[in-house]
Amino acid sequence: MRTSAVALSPAAAPGSDAEERFPALMSRSEMEAQLTELAPFHHAIELPFGLSTYDAATARHDRERTRLRSLIDHLWPRMLETHGGSLAGLRVLDIACNCGGFAIEAARAGAAEVVGIDVDPHYIRQAEFIRDALGYDNVSYRVARLEDLDVAETGSFDVVFFFGILYHLADPVGALTRISALARDMIVVDTSLLRFRYFDNLVKWPLWRMKVVPAMRDSDHDITTGRWRTAASAQFYPNQVAVRELLGFAGFEGVELLKPTSPNLERRYYQGKRATFVARKRAMHGPDRFRGPDGP
Repeated sequence: MRTSAVALSPAAAPGSDAEERFPALMSRSEMEAQLTELAPFHHAIELPFGLSTYDAATARHDRERTRLRSLIDHLWPRMLETHGGSLAGLRVLDIACNCGGFAIEAARAGAAEVVGIDVDPHYIRQAEFIRDALGYDNVSYRVARLEDLDVAETGSFDVVFFFGILYHLADPVGALTRISALARDMIVVDTSLLRFRYFDNLVKWPLWRMKVVPAMRDSDHDITTGRWRTAASAQFYPNQVAVRELLGFAGFEGVELLKPTSPNLERRYYQGKRATFVARKRAMHGPDRFRGPDGP
């Protein structure tokens, strides 16, 4: 199994040690053909032979270059610190995994198993190509909706990634309730927010803003995230209070809003338009966490 328990350092690019870690499982020409066929990708990942999933010539949006690196810089140090410096031995679920960049980085951080799901088959094809190019056999992907996941079939997960999906959901309460049934310990929610520019801190109520967005077209700049949107869709943007209360209702506690302290994050994090929340499953920590039926 090709895994690494070494956490990604802030100075390293995603996948930057690809050639040093192990030999390529595909030829250069095979990788180049797949990159051409599957482009553009939403996550910039370096592959063997000096190749990359990011190509400025075919990119639709600069976020394809910054997305993966930015959230890793923002989240990874805190997440790994919480788990003793790595994800060694843990099962990770990446919901709406897109082309799988975060799933790969979880494997690089030592996760024993990573499962990624997405509703769009094209994103899953991209993710499987990247996984195979880098040789991670402890990462699997499937085309699935959150509603399709049954803990009796999948088992539970120590860490759940919920990145860039909350505000797309018609039923965020039902979704977080289902995730709670799958989560053993930690959930990380990265989401766009409803923001009141001058008085955010004065708003004490959970609020959601509804926005209707059109069906995706092949020429749209955000095709790397919205390919699944084949019809007009309603999005619901929560404020910070709404995210906290939703996580609490779903059975999580200790909700922490990560402050954007890294110097190279996407601007939307500093503006408060995007935020990352970390929470723990209520039953998984505290004084009774390690208590068995006969006591600790």
